[in-house]
Amino acid sequence: MKKTKVKEKSGDKPQEAVAKDMPKKPGKSQIVKLKPKKSTKFAWPAVADYWQKSVQFIKEAWIELKKVTWPGQKETVGATGVVLALVILVAFYLGLVDMALSRLVKYLMG
Repeated sequence: MKKTKVKEKSGDKPQEAVAKDMPKKPGKSQIVKLKPKKSTKFAWPAVADYWQKSVQFIKEAWIELKKVTWPGQKETVGATGVVLALVILVAFYLGLVDMALSRLVKYLMG
């Protein structure tokens, strides 16, 4: 079997150097110093940032409301009439279905 040399990449260390860099496990009599974890403290965002974003939102909402085409009085009264008529029709239909089902249940129960 032939021995082949493996080309090492330019950033890789030779195997012997890697083995030397690896930390050894401490024995029973050795003292191990632990590094303290870096604390990540919570920081509240600046109140001015919230205030600025709120003012910007209100300005943009006001601009959008100016673009709305508002209905006139005739259109509003007509749409209200259509809604009331549909509510009355649906209420009448549901009342009839409820009455029919309750009579059916009474008949079946004896």
